[in-house]
Amino acid sequence: MINLLYRLSPVRTDLFDIYPDLAPLRASFKSGNWSGVSSYFERLPVRADRSVAVRAVARTRGVESFLQRVVDSERDSSLVRTLLGARLIVMAWDARSRLLAQYVKQAQWQMFHDYLHRAERLLADATTIDPTNAAAWTERVTIARGLGLGVDEGQRRYDRAAEHCDVPYLAQAELTQNLCPKWGGSSYALLTFARGCLETGKPGTLDGAVLADALIEQAFMEDDYSLMKQSLQHGSVRSELARAAEQTVLHPDFDPSTHGAVAAHATFAYAFFIAGDYQRMAPHFAALGDRSNWYPWGVWYGNKWKDTFRSARRAARKW
Repeated sequence: MINLLYRLSPVRTDLFDIYPDLAPLRASFKSGNWSGVSSYFERLPVRADRSVAVRAVARTRGVESFLQRVVDSERDSSLVRTLLGARLIVMAWDARSRLLAQYVKQAQWQMFHDYLHRAERLLADATTIDPTNAAAWTERVTIARGLGLGVDEGQRRYDRAAEHCDVPYLAQAELTQNLCPKWGGSSYALLTFARGCLETGKPGTLDGAVLADALIEQAFMEDDYSLMKQSLQHGSVRSELARAAEQTVLHPDFDPSTHGAVAAHATFAYAFFIAGDYQRMAPHFAALGDRSNWYPWGVWYGNKWKDTFRSARRAARKW
């Protein structure tokens, strides 16, 4: 019975469930309390990565109406423009869907670009009002990818985010996507960037955890599942993954409550699962519990990714 319940247990992906400290933020915008929303962000450390909190708001269906009203009344608020811009980016990708580009309909593309152009205007205003707004620059990295503005522009926006954030983990993750060949980058640029993040990153933080993303994306370039597995099973790849995990989320100084920790653990867990290295994936599943992230599990496994996640989690319990 216990094993059955474990197999059927929910997998939490909502950021407000994953990070309990976000609860006051949700309560504030749900009640239409803009002062409470802004106070939450004001209490965060100045150079902290605020992108997870921004995206928690952005993923909330219907919040755009409230945010638009605040934009109309708060003419000098960089924060509200960041939040609404981030919400429009989510709406853009929802309109596009996760289908391969050749299967996306023209009407979907039109909505996708319309939302992204609106988001870009808001976020450009946000970074004009406050050039140190790293979260806004992070969202603009995503827009650079979606609007096809080129790798150099994505890099420029990332550099601005990194300039004003001590550990720009989400900006690193976004630029990692921009640097993939499917978005106009190259394998060399992708791996060089991610390895550089780890080499220069501060141990015990998420700085450089994106090396796992990069190695997974390198494997995803293989259209065949068995070839993808072989890519991650390679000894040198597994060694790089282990070193990245040990310096970041498995380092003794790492704070498990760090925003972004679940995404990083989920990525490492996936990589070691595909590589068949169950011993190394075990501590990541132990840290995750019933929490996870859609990426990268949902990329290959689609709507059934949670079933695969649960199966991998059961295998991890033996180690």
